[in-house]
Amino acid sequence: MSEQVQTETTALAPTLAIAPASPTTHERANPFAVNIGNLLTKGNPEQAIGDAMEALVAQRIDWENNELASANEALYALLQHCYSLNNAMSGTGVASKALKRGLANYIESQKLIFTDATPLITKIVKCVFGVDRRRVNAYASALKVAIAEKKQVMELPKFFKERGGIEEVRRTNVKKPKTLKEKAALGRTVLEGDVLATVKSDTLTANFSTQSLEEGVILLATREDDGSFAVRKMLQSQSVVNSALATFASVGAEQEKARLLQEEQDAVEAQRAAARAALKAA
Repeated sequence: MSEQVQTETTALAPTLAIAPASPTTHERANPFAVNIGNLLTKGNPEQAIGDAMEALVAQRIDWENNELASANEALYALLQHCYSLNNAMSGTGVASKALKRGLANYIESQKLIFTDATPLITKIVKCVFGVDRRRVNAYASALKVAIAEKKQVMELPKFFKERGGIEEVRRTNVKKPKTLKEKAALGRTVLEGDVLATVKSDTLTANFSTQSLEEGVILLATREDDGSFAVRKMLQSQSVVNSALATFASVGAEQEKARLLQEEQDAVEAQRAAARAALKAA
């Protein structure tokens, strides 16, 4: 009898000796990492790497559809609120001015520093997301695109999703250097400005080519001792005219900026009027 017990005990001993302790939460291996490890140690490495890559792709898709999608939705909601605040402060009414004063007070209390040229939307984003310059610039740039395209507040999340996310939208806000032709188009506004002087002579008329009717001509003149200006040459070259107009691009740019700002304010006022009408109808 004692020999039988001895034999059973000896038989059981190895099993008990190698039984692992229950791992804690911190020690438990990542099941996905284990699965990938198993795939890479299979007998056929060429097939194993393909299986491993497909498993990674499946995990990535799951992450994009769940964790990442959820995080992006929360971010879009925050930016939607920032966008709404910007619209509320962009008007010229009493309420808008009061909101901007309130924002200025908040900025001062938080000891944040902005220049006079800092756009309103950038100030709002920095107040909400902190002083991380890269993140603030990315979010503000994306929202500037939405502002330029006059997107409604409620359609902002959909706008970001359809355009591929914040980064893709932000890239469209990168300003490319203007071509000479584009600068000339902006500078052409000076041709509609105040007239400094009028000049008329038979000689100028004779030198004017009716076959080259560009918008504007270049008159080369010198200032004489008596204070008058002597016209020495008349140029009708389109390239020369464009080069001259391009030097006044900043004038046209300021006018265009003012026009767009007015359109933006008009759009905000129209949104408010529509919202008030909807509330009355409800």
